Parts: sequence; structure tokens; C-alpha cells
Amino acid sequence: MLKNLLCKMNLRHDWHIQSTEDGGRYRRCQNCGKYQEGGSGRNGNWAAPLGMG
Repeated sequence: MLKNLLCKMNLRHDWHIQSTEDGGRYRRCQNCGKYQEGGSGRNGNWAAPLGMG
């Protein structure tokens, strides 16, 4: 329940990198389903683990 509240308040998401059928990448929150397109996440590289850096 707390995780859902934090997502709704846009304070914290549980991002996971996903791939599209054509090879593009996006991040999707495991809790609320929100997504971000592109390839420039935190640290400018979604391919790196989000906890690094």
C-alpha cells in the first residue's frame, strides 16, 4: 500500500528496463505501470544497473 502511495505521489518508482519488439528500450515501474521512453535514464545509461554510480 505504501509503495502505491509513493508512486501516485510520484516520489518513488520501482523502475525496470524493458525492451520493445523493435529493440527500443524503456523503463517501467513494477508497482504502478508508469513508463519512460528513450534511453537516457539516471546516469544517462539505462543499460547500467540503476543502483550503480
